[in-house]
Amino acid sequence: MGMKTLIVALVLMAAAWAEEQNKVLHGGPCEQTSHPYQAALYMSGHLLCGGVLIHPLWVLTAAHCKKPNLQVYLGKHNLQQRESFQEQSSVVRAVVHPGYNAATHDQDIMLLRLARPARFSERIQPLPLEEDCWANHASCHILGWGKTADGGFPNTIQCAYIHLVSREECERAYPNQITQNMVCAGDEKYGKDSCQGDSGGPLVCGDRLRGLVSWGNVPCGSKEKPGVYTDVCRYGRWIRKTIQGN
Repeated sequence: MGMKTLIVALVLMAAAWAEEQNKVLHGGPCEQTSHPYQAALYMSGHLLCGGVLIHPLWVLTAAHCKKPNLQVYLGKHNLQQRESFQEQSSVVRAVVHPGYNAATHDQDIMLLRLARPARFSERIQPLPLEEDCWANHASCHILGWGKTADGGFPNTIQCAYIHLVSREECERAYPNQITQNMVCAGDEKYGKDSCQGDSGGPLVCGDRLRGLVSWGNVPCGSKEKPGVYTDVCRYGRWIRKTIQGN
């Protein structure tokens, strides 16, 4: 192998390695101030799920994340560091959607009432909900501290750009498993996807909360099978009613 060929091969190998290091699954680190709505849900000192701040006292997440004694961290970027702008709160009430079905993942949505209101800042801000189920943004993104392509868990939050997948395409990937309360998103080129530990975290389209990480293919990141999200646009009324009544 000539020197030139060797250099080209090494450059290609380095590029392939760099691509493999980029996560949520094949995303990359988020910008520090780009995710002020992201919540980290902890149980017994370990990351359990993601969540989304939608109101000073309320975080939205997946119903399958329900566990006793949850702690919610807001304003986090690197989970291994104590950050000056972070806030921590216990959960005083968990309201699981009455239609949640653990066996089918249908209506996988839950509201968590915080013990104390979040203080909004550059690093802590609520995310508006998508209320138009016909909205079809070309580019969406997912984020979380969940499992990455190398099987490890990152310290800093990871972001990946993906796009909504049509219901027909999603139903082909998961026959008889997709309900009207689910929306699918993925990336055919790199297999960008949410994974273990990202559950309950946001699918953001057009700067609005469109979905919550619910379920999908195991292993994550299959190019043929998109991730499946709870379709938040269907729950505006239930969310408002729950917040007003609690």
